[in-house]
Amino acid sequence: MEHLRLELRLILRTAFHTTGNRRRWGADKALAMSADGRYVIPATTLKGVLRDRAEALLRVWGQPVCTGPMPETMCADLNSLCLACQVFGHPQRPSPLRFQDGHFAGDVGTLIRSGVSISRQRHATLPHRLFFVETTEPGPLTCLAICEGYFPDRAAAYRAAALVALAVRWISAIGGGRTRGLGWLERGEVEPTLNDNRFYKRNPIPQAELEALWRTWSGGSNVAEG
Repeated sequence: MEHLRLELRLILRTAFHTTGNRRRWGADKALAMSADGRYVIPATTLKGVLRDRAEALLRVWGQPVCTGPMPETMCADLNSLCLACQVFGHPQRPSPLRFQDGHFAGDVGTLIRSGVSISRQRHATLPHRLFFVETTEPGPLTCLAICEGYFPDRAAAYRAAALVALAVRWISAIGGGRTRGLGWLERGEVEPTLNDNRFYKRNPIPQAELEALWRTWSGGSNVAEG
């Protein structure tokens, strides 16, 4: 088994918001916060946007990708999962990767911003729909996150690392309020390593290995052969 560890770094150039399960006086939607009182980008948000970006890129390159999130439209054959399901999971087969919440570097202040609901049909404001949202302070902000898991062989681990790294580089925005200018990224970075634990020597995955897989996929070659 190969232990893959991915260290993600997201540089946001604007303020960020994603709604958490907490209340704050003066805000209809409060920011997500960890149990230790730190503002976070939830692991589910990270995983969701990465899968969305990965699927979109694979489709552009002509790779077979199922259609989620409804189980009946996803891969039917568990022995022949598309690459997105192999890496990010399937209703009947969990992802090998475990995503952790992303934590902002340093102390992060917050603001309360007002907004008005817009009718999608009339493209006009709706009456009596004023709301208030808690956001981080304006960017730049740095968010650090980790995802890791075990893969049956090195080839599978390399494919997962390449797909996540590719998706991170293609994220343009994350979280809620993107149409209002929240959560827009300057860039995303990934540092992938194999067998990075107390039993094995740290082994960074060379960038050239990732780029070789990207070239293969963009040329339409079957990702399972990567």
